[in-house]
Amino acid sequence: MAVSEEKIRTFVAIDLPAEVKSFLEGVTRDLKKTGADVKWARPEGTHLTLKFLGNVDRELVSHIDAQLRPMFAQVRPFVIGVGSLGGFPSLNRPRVIWVGVHDGDGSLQPAVRQVESLLEPLGFEPEKRPFSPHLTLGRVRSNRGIRELVEEVRQRIDLTGPRFSADHATLFQSILKPSGAEYRPLAAFPFSGN
Repeated sequence: MAVSEEKIRTFVAIDLPAEVKSFLEGVTRDLKKTGADVKWARPEGTHLTLKFLGNVDRELVSHIDAQLRPMFAQVRPFVIGVGSLGGFPSLNRPRVIWVGVHDGDGSLQPAVRQVESLLEPLGFEPEKRPFSPHLTLGRVRSNRGIRELVEEVRQRIDLTGPRFSADHATLFQSILKPSGAEYRPLAAFPFSGN
């Protein structure tokens, strides 16, 4: 009997409440008016990625769950603020336009480091770049309209958005489709702070 080697594209993230997604939709709508050549993210699918895992064997999902569930159970719910606009690698030559994420009590960075540490024994390489929490609004495809886009972002750089309580993380499957990625939850990890 052959062993199934089905691979699925996965990541660990904090999903966003409707209020935040609505805010992002408004920001995106305003930035689209610049006419810049950007592949805009669908606000309903936006999330705060903690760790992108890539293509993994479906059978590994239960091991990922077993590693992360006890750790996330130790995390207390915490407040995340959404605000500020920017671009990666820089606003002078952006490839990605993003909205910043701020967590007031500092819970996010340690949680991400623990996720990295717990998943390394399962074969997931730790991220070499420092964790920079953000919500991707869009990916720049060409220089068409880039000057206008950068100017609009600069005018709104100190943008302030809603705050929300993060009370769980989710292991998602990302299904790539011509219409855009579809995200399917595979496991939820409640933050109970025990």
